[in-house]
Amino acid sequence: MLKPYYDREQLDKPSPVSGVVLALSNAQSVVSPLPLSSSLQVSDAVSLSGAECSPDVPLELSSADPYCDIEGPSLASIHGRLQNSQILSNLDNCFLHLSAVQRTDVVNLINSHLSLFSDVPSRTHVLQHDIDVGDSVPIKQHPYRVNPEKRQRLQSQVDYMLSHGIAEPSLSSWSSPCLLAIKSDGSDRFCTDFRKVNSVTKPDSHPLPRMEDCVDRVGSAVFVTKLDLLKGYWQVPLTQRAKEICAFVTPDSFLQYTVMPFGVRNAPATFQRLVNSVLRGVPGCEAYLDDIVVHSKTWDEHICQLKTVFERLDDANLTINLAKCEIAKATVVYLGKIVGGGMVKPVFAKVEAIVAFPAPNTRRELQRFLGMAGYYRGFCKRNLHLQFRAPEKPILV
Repeated sequence: MLKPYYDREQLDKPSPVSGVVLALSNAQSVVSPLPLSSSLQVSDAVSLSGAECSPDVPLELSSADPYCDIEGPSLASIHGRLQNSQILSNLDNCFLHLSAVQRTDVVNLINSHLSLFSDVPSRTHVLQHDIDVGDSVPIKQHPYRVNPEKRQRLQSQVDYMLSHGIAEPSLSSWSSPCLLAIKSDGSDRFCTDFRKVNSVTKPDSHPLPRMEDCVDRVGSAVFVTKLDLLKGYWQVPLTQRAKEICAFVTPDSFLQYTVMPFGVRNAPATFQRLVNSVLRGVPGCEAYLDDIVVHSKTWDEHICQLKTVFERLDDANLTINLAKCEIAKATVVYLGKIVGGGMVKPVFAKVEAIVAFPAPNTRRELQRFLGMAGYYRGFCKRNLHLQFRAPEKPILV
């Protein structure tokens, strides 16, 4: 008997939330209750230099692009999703926010480290990612059912990974299913469902840095550079054992990753261990996973630090995604906040999203709102306090 076809993206419908009382702090003040489209007060920018921050100066950010910079657009917004080679061929027209002398310094620095800017991710030799599942028996799963159009797009992603050595044919006893997610720019993100594998994987306790500490240290800088590694996880090779455990299946293929895939447990810990090892001891350098920031007080200091970082990354055989870099800016968006120039500010578009958030109807929507509002609670003039209308059937989330 044939089962009816369902689109998996439409099946995730959590149970509705009829109402809940919510508090993000122990503050006494109360913001007006839902609907959440009412105004939300956000405090002035947090000044790290002790200077007065004017509340009358608006953030020069477009709500259409929450990652644009106050000082000017990023290379990504100028060039779109171009490859490194395409941007390198037009470097003379980049970095227009800098003086002629500063622009020459940056271009010369990039040209002296061209091996950092390949169009495909390289493989580091610093470490490998391993997966320890103890005595667990292999977990075999069948491919998800997809419509013909998605099946073709899945195969396109598989062909890309095979041609670039990201995956290889497999004879493993393990298999995890795959699906496509849509990125913010409308392109496909190839995802593997490793939830069952993760459930039997022993955890890696290597810590991640505290976001607040990273942001605070960068905020007082005069020059800030944000570097992005090209498909960072794919620059970390897998051990032979991990390759077999990371086997995946599509309707037309049975392959295994040769590099660290997105979604496996302990991948963040491994990547943080990598960047800590590569960049340890570099002054004015913060690294949270693949978000690397170099911050300085003077131009000479900044160029010197950038040179050191480039040399370290080059020695580790890592690749930078030039299109997503912000080089020598006064301010950049780092870990969801605008930092630099002695200040830390919220991203205006993200504040707008909180203000315009509709009343949650499901548990997932409520959790999403809590995450969005909670991340910016430090910017509220009074610690944020919200109260939903009295529910018919209160639930505890």
